[in-house]
Amino acid sequence: MRQSKFIDLLAQLTERERSRFRDLSWSPFFNKNQKLRQLIGFCLEKAPDFIESELDKTVAFRLIYGAEQPYNELQINNLLSDALQLLQQMLTYQELEQEPALLRTYETRALLNRRAEKQLPHSLRRLRQLTERMSTRSHEYFHQQVEQNQLQDRYALLQSTRRQSPHLQRASDALDLYYCCHKMRLACDMASRNRAINAQYECHYINEVLSWYQEAGEEWKAYPALQTYYQALMMLTSEEEGYYKGLRESLAAHGAIFSAEEQQDLYDYAQNYCVKRINSGDANYYQDILELYKLMLDQGVLLRQGYLTQWSYINIVTAGIRLKEYDWTDWFIHAYREHLAPEVQENVFTYNLAALQFGKSDYLGALQILQGVEFSDAFYHMSAKIIQIKSYKELGEDEALLSLLEASRKYIKRNRQLSAYQKQSNSHFLRMIGKIHKLQASRERVSRKAFEEAAKQLRRELESLSPLTNKSWLREKLQA
Repeated sequence: MRQSKFIDLLAQLTERERSRFRDLSWSPFFNKNQKLRQLIGFCLEKAPDFIESELDKTVAFRLIYGAEQPYNELQINNLLSDALQLLQQMLTYQELEQEPALLRTYETRALLNRRAEKQLPHSLRRLRQLTERMSTRSHEYFHQQVEQNQLQDRYALLQSTRRQSPHLQRASDALDLYYCCHKMRLACDMASRNRAINAQYECHYINEVLSWYQEAGEEWKAYPALQTYYQALMMLTSEEEGYYKGLRESLAAHGAIFSAEEQQDLYDYAQNYCVKRINSGDANYYQDILELYKLMLDQGVLLRQGYLTQWSYINIVTAGIRLKEYDWTDWFIHAYREHLAPEVQENVFTYNLAALQFGKSDYLGALQILQGVEFSDAFYHMSAKIIQIKSYKELGEDEALLSLLEASRKYIKRNRQLSAYQKQSNSHFLRMIGKIHKLQASRERVSRKAFEEAAKQLRRELESLSPLTNKSWLREKLQA
């Protein structure tokens, strides 16, 4: 039973949610099936671990149907299916509770369908209030305004068929705003994915929408959500720096009008622009990336379901080290350690702490942090070995360097967790550092001309290798 969809979803609930699910299951409004209540009660008793051996279907069947009835797999599976539907119903209602304006919209619609004219004025007034209290002012807000004004117009028609209602025009205007905003949002997502994975999405009518926006009056252009998505889309499609700066300014001034998901996407677009500029050789954009990350941290939009992804954590540390903001980076590594998912926390924390010490040229400190640590993840295991190799090279520990190079080659060869890209990138690094070390060790044994010719040839090989991790550091060592 542990592998069932119902138990899988049940195991994701908090203690409070499990308590609410029990209450809902025992409510005759939602469930009158006594056997279903017994099954749910049986499963909830196994929380929070839900151990496989304690979730035996045959045991549950005897409890529900009695020992005298022969076991029937179909019956217990049907009950599990009903339990899953009931749980999904509770989760749906929980989502609705987070959207009070939407909940009031359905209430008002129900009253209108019953022509409940005595109750409607209060419901409509509360709907207007809740719409205006919405924390966002992006496409979701515009859509809610469409819904609200349509309901207001229907109520006006109930009262009089001859009197003109302003709500029909307002609904139409709000729909224009919603369509324009949401279309530009989708166009941004398509443009971003097309660039990342060559998805070949086509955003139909986007040129018409952009012309519509560009020709609109100042009243339309004053909506921050439209301004922000316009800047983002122009940046993604033209790559002009002016649009990037416009997007940064819009996010700084109006970021709070967007949902957390929208903010994450918009910041991602800006960061991807910075990464592309860095990859083109403009290292000044490291400062921009770190500033963007700091803004996201301050606004809480980097956390997803309470956690910071390991890749965001690494990127922030890397930018901090590159910019030599060592004190802030050290603070970040420790302050956000608990925001990493438990299963990756120790690997990510230890690796980044060692990377910081190496960045500060504290090579012995980096080695000390990594000494005796066993990384459970192959990516971090290999990345840590590279920090150790670089530290040994910086410290002139030749014997330790050569020994670790050989051990790392064997590790890459036999490890099945590393991707083909990771294996190739790391193998190229090991090969190049081995050749650089060998070349530098021969300096006293060969002529200067022969040494310089060998170094020149090695530089050409270094520049031609791809993928190759730590390329900049290898260049530095080759020039030393």
